[in-house]
Amino acid sequence: MGLRKRIGNLFTGRTTDRRISRLFRRNATGKPRILRRAEMGKNIAFISTFWGKGNVVETPFALGRELLANGFSVALIITAAEGVVFEKIVARLEALEIPVSGFTLICRKNTGKDFGGFKDVFHLFRDEIAAAEKVFIGNDSLVGPLFQSDYFERIRNATDGLWGPTESFDRAYHLQSSHLIFSGAKAIKAAQAFFDQYLYYRNRENIVRYGEVHLTSFCRAAGCKVQCLYPTGLLARRKTSDRMSGRKVELWLDTNPQHFFFDALLDEDFPFVKRELLEKNPLGIKNVYPKIIARMEERGQSPDVLFGHFRPL
Repeated sequence: MGLRKRIGNLFTGRTTDRRISRLFRRNATGKPRILRRAEMGKNIAFISTFWGKGNVVETPFALGRELLANGFSVALIITAAEGVVFEKIVARLEALEIPVSGFTLICRKNTGKDFGGFKDVFHLFRDEIAAAEKVFIGNDSLVGPLFQSDYFERIRNATDGLWGPTESFDRAYHLQSSHLIFSGAKAIKAAQAFFDQYLYYRNRENIVRYGEVHLTSFCRAAGCKVQCLYPTGLLARRKTSDRMSGRKVELWLDTNPQHFFFDALLDEDFPFVKRELLEKNPLGIKNVYPKIIARMEERGQSPDVLFGHFRPL
């Protein structure tokens, strides 16, 4: 390891971040502020979205509209770069007739990224969450929905426990946090306890390890059922080998299943694709866009729905 990297790790590395969080960030917040407040019912969804320098895309609104249509009260947790005036962006969206009136809008600093935002809202809406029957948390890392499916009906009908669409075996077994559903009083109480003890981390590895990965084991230790909507065994049966990247299915353990099994997920009517796969494709999978478009057209959906998620509003 070079000297420059050693010095960088001294100030921003995983261990330093963990120590600083324990010493100085126990009572920190992203200073959340409610811009708009809609009524909250028994099913609540919190969607974390990053607007950068004011660049807004369709994804969080499309997800929010589907959740609204399926009986959820929806709150957007919005973070952006320093200096962005949230009220101006909301006014611009309304001028473009982007429907935001049905959403609760919360703006905050990007302290702790998505999991920091979830910690903030679990404190800010403690009473509403305690009275809820289902709580959905998610972010804009999944592009969609790209077509009609039974996915949201399955969320609405989820039995008691912690649910997620996909599971990962990276670091330790866990449900991936792109979308998670806490269903029933026990799971919601466990989620509240988890975010009460969670610290604000800046280092991505710490957020994954102590946020996404630990959340599953925390809920399981609290006596909650942990259930995956599209388990890996189901996806693997769809695919004897990954002809696009040349990887054998047995090697999926060290990959992100939302990348490796993206085509099998679409075949199972999961109407989302990982944004990172579309923008960076770290596995080098071939023909990603043609395969997605073919599955959309099979379901009578125009490819423009996909491309609409990348156009700034």
